[in-house]
Amino acid sequence: MKQNCQGAREYYLNSSNVKNSRGFTLVEMLIVIIIISIVTTISLVGYKNYGARLNVRRSANEVALAIREAQANALAVKGYNHDNNSGTPLLFTSWGVYFNKTVSTTQFNIFVDSDGDKSYDSGESVKTVNIMNSIKIFDLAKGRKTSETDGSVDRLDIIYQRPNPDTTLKADGGTCSGAVISGTCPDLEIILQGPDGGQRTVVVWSTGQISVE
Repeated sequence: MKQNCQGAREYYLNSSNVKNSRGFTLVEMLIVIIIISIVTTISLVGYKNYGARLNVRRSANEVALAIREAQANALAVKGYNHDNNSGTPLLFTSWGVYFNKTVSTTQFNIFVDSDGDKSYDSGESVKTVNIMNSIKIFDLAKGRKTSETDGSVDRLDIIYQRPNPDTTLKADGGTCSGAVISGTCPDLEIILQGPDGGQRTVVVWSTGQISVE
């Protein structure tokens, strides 16, 4: 019995099946490495593109949030300490957001309309907001959702009056050709773009609505 087992073992070890399954050949290993490299490269490129799109979307949401902040301050009739002096009364006036791509494509201002002219003026800035992650203002536009076929502009003024929800939207200091409400554009657009060319648009409506597309 013992001799039979020993013979079977020797036969198995000397069989062609065992000899052929001792490991990978060099060619097989190279093929596996190439496949892994291709899959890894595709995954990294996809992750990079996803991250770039996510950054643009996040920045657009942050711009929309800053505009909503100005809107909320106006609706809440929030006072502003314009002279940094606790002994003087707070300034209660309209709040706004100012964009100017000729001045900066990575910054914009939240401001108080201290002189009531429904436009941003030097000295009215309350806070400068930075657009992060290498995202820039690609373009500013007016009325593209309602009236203008080519409404590219350099400057946008968004003003929220207190104590009511009225909104004044100005492009390059003026209004749109298809203005629904006298003295204001029906909609303004802030187009953001990432390093890879991906874009998101923040749309501000004269009704007070703010959306990201």
